[in-house]
Amino acid sequence: MKRTTICFTLAALFMGSLCSTQAQVLTRGKSYGTHPLTTPVLIDSVNLSKTSFELTSFIKRPYEIEGRRSTSIAASSKGIFAVPQGANPGVASLSVYSFSAVSPTYTKGNLRLYGRGRYAIYADGALLSSNEKAPVSSDTVPAVTAPLTLEATHKELVVKVLRMPKDSVQADFKLVFVPEEKFTPLDSVASMNGTHFIDWKYITHGKRIYSVSVSPSGKYAFVVWADRVPKKGATYVDIRDASGKVLRSTQGLYGARWMPKQDYLILERGNGNKRQLLKIHPVTGEQSVWVDNLPGSSYTISPDEKTIYFYEQGKGPGKNPLAIRRISPDDRQPGWRDRTEIYQYDIASGIYMPLTYGVRSNNIYDISGDGSKLLLGVHGMDWTKTPYGHTTILLYTPATSRVDTLIKDEIEIADVSFIPGTKELLITASPNSFNSAGSTLPEGEWGNGYERELLRFNMETKQVVPLTKDFAPSIADVKGYVAKQKAFYFSADNGSRKSLYRLDITTNKITPLNASEEVVRSFSLSSTGNALWYVGQSLNNADRLYRLEAPGKSRLIWDLSSEKLRDVRFTPAKSFVYRTPDEVSIDGWYYLPPNFDPKKKYPMIVYYYGGTIPLTRELETTYDLAMFASQGYVALSLNPRGCTGYGQAFAADHLNAWGTKTADDIIGAVKAFTEEHGFVDEKKIGCCGASYGGFMTQYLQTKTDIFAAAISHAGISSISSYWAGGYWGIAYSSVASAGSYPWNNPELYTKHSPLFNADKIHTPLLLLHGTSDVNVPPSESTALYNSLKILGRTVELVEFTGEDHHILEPERKDIWMKTMFAWFAKYLQDKPQWWDALYPKTVYEQ
Repeated sequence: MKRTTICFTLAALFMGSLCSTQAQVLTRGKSYGTHPLTTPVLIDSVNLSKTSFELTSFIKRPYEIEGRRSTSIAASSKGIFAVPQGANPGVASLSVYSFSAVSPTYTKGNLRLYGRGRYAIYADGALLSSNEKAPVSSDTVPAVTAPLTLEATHKELVVKVLRMPKDSVQADFKLVFVPEEKFTPLDSVASMNGTHFIDWKYITHGKRIYSVSVSPSGKYAFVVWADRVPKKGATYVDIRDASGKVLRSTQGLYGARWMPKQDYLILERGNGNKRQLLKIHPVTGEQSVWVDNLPGSSYTISPDEKTIYFYEQGKGPGKNPLAIRRISPDDRQPGWRDRTEIYQYDIASGIYMPLTYGVRSNNIYDISGDGSKLLLGVHGMDWTKTPYGHTTILLYTPATSRVDTLIKDEIEIADVSFIPGTKELLITASPNSFNSAGSTLPEGEWGNGYERELLRFNMETKQVVPLTKDFAPSIADVKGYVAKQKAFYFSADNGSRKSLYRLDITTNKITPLNASEEVVRSFSLSSTGNALWYVGQSLNNADRLYRLEAPGKSRLIWDLSSEKLRDVRFTPAKSFVYRTPDEVSIDGWYYLPPNFDPKKKYPMIVYYYGGTIPLTRELETTYDLAMFASQGYVALSLNPRGCTGYGQAFAADHLNAWGTKTADDIIGAVKAFTEEHGFVDEKKIGCCGASYGGFMTQYLQTKTDIFAAAISHAGISSISSYWAGGYWGIAYSSVASAGSYPWNNPELYTKHSPLFNADKIHTPLLLLHGTSDVNVPPSESTALYNSLKILGRTVELVEFTGEDHHILEPERKDIWMKTMFAWFAKYLQDKPQWWDALYPKTVYEQ
């Protein structure tokens, strides 16, 4: 951002002068009019608080400007805003104005309002300061002074001007921001134009579309969206017709679902000591009790709408609170001893009986269209065989109670569906399932257990036919079957994109649907196949809702993106592909700062995960690249080797690697990007990642010195201790360390662990962790912190009390993100003020 010097003299109406090398006059704003104030009927002289009424109190009463009509205003050449006297000078009036304050970095200073009237200054609805008691007699000093801190964000400033009937002075005013010494001024252009950047406030506030669900006939769509404000947000449901028109918008239908055959909604409701299922017309809201006394907890409605299947948690043997005998490696997990039981409820008769019985957990994978057959999954563990978990698939016929075992103790099954009109099943599984039937890897080579393939399974012959050997994307979500088309629809991780596809079961052909967004976040289709709706987002736009009219042709229903980005400035993302020395393409993308100048040098932040799940091309994410870019960084993201969505061979590089190829890809890509883009300051590059990405951050610092600062959130520092103590440690390691254990491959568990290589870390490293993290225990960060402190290295550990693997509580989440911003500002921008404000030195550090 170009640093401006503004010097002004207050003259004419404002006698005296003020001059500062950084002081900024706010010259553009909005007016919300001048409103007469009336005194209420004074029935009594005081209210319940024994307080007398004062007309001046209006200046401190809430006034919500959002959604109100306004007009743009500009200050005079001397920076003065004229305040009208009101239609009747003998009546008190309140004038309201708003101004935008935008800073892409951390800054603090004072707002100074010069004038002779009665004023109040607000920031984002909070009162900063006021002088409502009496008008100011002199304008040589500020009438109101208020401190203002902007933490790489934007704030809406509101100035209220109160004019009392006996006030004789003119209330015109000038508003000035004066940064403290060593702090940067506001972004003049953005503040003047009323625009802002993608900052943390943008990420946590505003609307998001979460999901869409289409009614059985396709006549209606059920759209879930939220208007988010931390601790104050609300979730809504829109009922739209086939054309996209909103027929109804309500909070009362949240949690409802469509009936299988009818265009009616089912919603669970508490009624005294019992629970009911209400049947609701989506438009009129007319409702009736469908099930009066709802047993169980979660439920599935049979397609014939005659039976409901309920899931209940059966309580296992309790634990002695004084001495616990562990009966399984997973027995440390809360609730592990409990088991899922399934019950069936006949709607006509009200009879409620168990469907399954035993000690093994089980679930319903699918129910045939006529409700006559069920596919049940029974889950077990064998701790002597990796990947430990296995599933048995049963075909159950309720009418006869017949049970047929279709598949016995198979590994890594994700989903199973009937293929109507055939004796076959459509199975989503890993490349390792069914003796590697769907694997494209060399014989004997193990695949990534998180990669998902489609297979056809014949229930009579037990023959398995792989469908996706020549299909690189990893299967994500298979939706219902459309009988008229003889086709399934599904989404898949297509590298950094999530795309839609159609599977024709007569030919086994997979056809892309060419959705209009890079990432399809939710999709749904009617059972007749005449309506498919989806919600998507891309690198350069926020959420949009579509109806697919034909393959490759989408109709935009709700362009939420244009609404959210109307006053937001960012530089559109660009793709970057890095070719490794062994000719593998690494997918990447990047954002440049909004005020980008190609002649300047910029610090860069690199974000990655690396833990087998690909990052996706969305504008709005938690570790948001556009948000980092708005603070003056080049922001680069990568999907290095090991993640799914780029083919089985690419994903298999995750196994028994623990950073080897992944780190090489990240280091090589960063060096290549820097060489190709001369605007990157190669001495000011930072990196960050969470969970496995946190491990990658730590591991990278043991392999290279190209980073000037690094951040690891919930990172794994010791592979062996994570294997032993992480909630999913042993299960995740069955993929990431397939076949390798501390006793048969100690080199993997030590030489790849950052803790065992702590002496190689010289990069300033920030460790972040929730104190209640059961996925990656907090001790993983503590161990590396202790090691680096002993070694005399630059390291900080910030723990978030009561938080698990993700920091979710709004106030803690706010501190968490600002801590990262401040760390990078200190080491990549040479601006330690933010960090020092968040974490001032204690007496022990003087």
